[in-house]
Amino acid sequence: MKISFEVWPNMPWGRLEAAGPAWNSWGDKPATWCVEQTAKYGYDGVDFIFAKLLEVPKAEYDQQLLDVRATAERVGIDIGYLGHHTTFVSPREFDRERGIESFKKALDAAAVLGAKSVCTLIGDGYYDPPLNVLLSRKDAWRQCREAITEVAAHASGLGLNVSIELLQGTILNRVELIERMFDEVGASNLRMTMDTGAFYVAVKPFMNVKQAIKRLGPYIDIVQIKDEVGLPTIVHCNHIWFGGGLVDFRETYEALAEINFDGYVSVEWEGWQVGGNIGVGEPAGVGLADFDRVAEESLEYLTEFGFVPRRSR
Repeated sequence: MKISFEVWPNMPWGRLEAAGPAWNSWGDKPATWCVEQTAKYGYDGVDFIFAKLLEVPKAEYDQQLLDVRATAERVGIDIGYLGHHTTFVSPREFDRERGIESFKKALDAAAVLGAKSVCTLIGDGYYDPPLNVLLSRKDAWRQCREAITEVAAHASGLGLNVSIELLQGTILNRVELIERMFDEVGASNLRMTMDTGAFYVAVKPFMNVKQAIKRLGPYIDIVQIKDEVGLPTIVHCNHIWFGGGLVDFRETYEALAEINFDGYVSVEWEGWQVGGNIGVGEPAGVGLADFDRVAEESLEYLTEFGFVPRRSR
């Protein structure tokens, strides 16, 4: 497996507007600089949330993609994947249409960058935010299936995979629901993103995590690694500093090794945004803006459990 580092845009996300400084020390840096800095810390790859690549003026966008790929090739790391958490389910059809088209744009960008996949969670969830009060589950499922089918077809023409994140709060929050959706779509380039937070908060109450990883092994192409704490329901949870949550990193490593996982384990930063007891969204938490510290300490911590970049072996 390969270890990568995920770069987000310089903006609040989710509940971060109430979580101390909703920015980081890389936020105002060009994407090429982020690639160089990620390589400096020894990662195998760098991943971008697509919005980060949209921060430049429109006239500079195409050249930026070429520059990012050239920089990655020069410093010897991969562009692991792009993440674009866009709207696939909504009672507002124009939001859905816009979300699907923007995901196709992310796929086009991934092709230029040489990435193999673009991942998404099923925005806007269904359970979180509670669209269930506006939209029947049957309609939400249909919308989700149709959107995945459409973007998978676009990705196929580019030689790319679409990776869907199993995530609490979305309509795809169970192992069997991922399996059912993938069967209904029937696309050979459809894969799954495994988020450790989701697996230890949303999956574990229903299934042993190792069992779930083995069962979904043929689909998993991206692992997003973070620590997590649960709130009163499995829909609501918060990311937290590595070591302060419920994720069993040793079990995760062993399970991925058993299925011979050869994709990217992507370090996500959210839990470092606030250092308090309940993770991101805690208004009284002390924020951490030092992204260099995140990059360095994340690898130090994960190495204890077997997650070692190939470049370091």
